[in-house]
Amino acid sequence: MGTKKKVNWFMVMLLVPAVAMLMVTIIIPVFVVIGMSFYHYNLLDMNHITWNDFANYKAVFKDAEFIRTFGRTLIYVCSTVAAQFFIGLGVALLLNSKNLKGRKLFRSLLFLPWTIPSLVVAVTWMFIFQPQYGIVNYLLNLGDYSVLGSPGTAMAGVVISAVWKQMPLMMIMLLSGLQTVPEDLKEAAEIDGATGLQKFLCITVPCIMPVVRTVTLTSIVSNFQMFVLFFTMTGGGPVRATTTLPLYTYETAFSGFNLGKGAAIGVCWLVFLIIFSTIYNKVLSAKEVEY
Repeated sequence: MGTKKKVNWFMVMLLVPAVAMLMVTIIIPVFVVIGMSFYHYNLLDMNHITWNDFANYKAVFKDAEFIRTFGRTLIYVCSTVAAQFFIGLGVALLLNSKNLKGRKLFRSLLFLPWTIPSLVVAVTWMFIFQPQYGIVNYLLNLGDYSVLGSPGTAMAGVVISAVWKQMPLMMIMLLSGLQTVPEDLKEAAEIDGATGLQKFLCITVPCIMPVVRTVTLTSIVSNFQMFVLFFTMTGGGPVRATTTLPLYTYETAFSGFNLGKGAAIGVCWLVFLIIFSTIYNKVLSAKEVEY
């Protein structure tokens, strides 16, 4: 006869607050938004909230602005994540060098931007890019050219501020991964005549791949949700050059009073991230090795 397993009620009680918080802040709101996306839900007509099947989704996919906004979001996310990854990896490699003196001090100083609230970062970079007295215009001799006020450079300005804010976390996570790479493998490869590049590509990269997968995916998801920098620095302009999915969703739901369509945009965005995350994890997991 099988023995009955005792329930550890102490562990259950410890988990209850976390599960309750997860339900209230994530799971329930997600299902509420999914439900709203199937209704005619207008803030100016709250007495006539009616089921409209897939009308909101049809409106979203017929909206050319949604496609353009999705493209801008992809450009922003790819640019930001790629820049902060390569810069963060380069800095992490420097800080991981045993020949660098004052590594702990540099690590602390470089990590400071990540601790600054996004709103403060946005205002700070607005002053830096200010046409009349901004340091960027002074150093590059741009005159009265407005970086954030020009369609061709506004997105680049937001990307720079996002990279400055987010790169330190990427750097610290990659540095922690680099410090777990077995030194004996490097020494063995060096004895066999491997070059520094070969050791990096064949030993270091596979060893830190789990960290790379985690930090890049986290960065991709968080940048898809970036709202504060765009809302504060450009407001989606000029001429919608920096209108991304979070701003477009906000405009549709609250400025346009169409909560149903806004919810549908959010659901499309959620489905895309779920599918992308699944594929991304499978692809990078195949490149991981264990030593």
